[in-house]
Amino acid sequence: MSVIRIFRITGIYLMMKRLTFFGILGLWVILIFSCKQKNKDNWTDTMKSGFIYIASDESFKSLMDAEIQSFEAHNNEAFVNPIYVTEKQAIQLLTEDSVRLAVVTRDLYPSERAKLSERNMNARKFLIAFDGIALIMNRMNPDSIISVSTLQNILTGQITEWSQINPQSNYGTIRTILDNKESGVLRYVADSLLRGETNTPNIYALNSNIEVIEKVMEMPNSIGILSVNVLNENSNSIYNNCKDRIRMMRLSKEDNATIENSYLPYAGDINQDNYPLWRPVYVLLSDPRSGLSSGFTVFLAGETGQKVILRSGLLSISDPHVLSINVKSENPYK
Repeated sequence: MSVIRIFRITGIYLMMKRLTFFGILGLWVILIFSCKQKNKDNWTDTMKSGFIYIASDESFKSLMDAEIQSFEAHNNEAFVNPIYVTEKQAIQLLTEDSVRLAVVTRDLYPSERAKLSERNMNARKFLIAFDGIALIMNRMNPDSIISVSTLQNILTGQITEWSQINPQSNYGTIRTILDNKESGVLRYVADSLLRGETNTPNIYALNSNIEVIEKVMEMPNSIGILSVNVLNENSNSIYNNCKDRIRMMRLSKEDNATIENSYLPYAGDINQDNYPLWRPVYVLLSDPRSGLSSGFTVFLAGETGQKVILRSGLLSISDPHVLSINVKSENPYK
């Protein structure tokens, strides 16, 4: 296990707009009428049939498994095969034209769009959900309420011992654990919480979300950072089998964190602007015609796909109150 040096990643400022009925209708028009060209790429799928691979950030495995099951139930001749990898790898598969759809939490960088342009292709971005960034800890540690400012001080090394948070604590050095050095969660931490500052040597990246959970179960002095979708109680996640050993931490925007002003990363509290750490979830679509990747994108943005998102513990873009997320940036703490 090696110590990670997290470099600053410049945030991409985006104006988020609510996807209404007319937005979905517009998506249909774009996908169906702007892509009417003769199939010259040997991809034989249609909007509702065929066999495709898609790439997804592994943090959204629970969500995408449920979405694919629902989509295939509505389209008997459609077969969607997910490849769960890091966010960086998912985007690489898209730019190499190995897949036509990637589920990630950022837009393409100019260099990545240039790579697609070399293939005479382009990728469109569609917002489908909002995901909470969860903190988990060992149940043996009673200090389960924390402020954003304290978390930032932990990540930058200004706070290194649990006794600096609670003088009565005897759990020693704080170990912060993330899923992967190429993950979207680590990128979020670097961009939204570190904001260019040097990180503490007590930040570690493992190889998967499961390893983060397992390590937190082993180490009472650790804090794990991962997507709330990994902890979805409606799925058969490892979290359901170890809730007696780990728990989610409550997070507060106030410097003096209390039970009254701290919250868990649930969709309702993200929507009400109570829980401070969240990120958008996008589909990047490079389908040059109206194939199955386009059909699946329409499904994700539609009524049934959005219901699956709600059941998966994420905030749906179809929520009538979603505009209460009144920000202009991918990263609310940027």
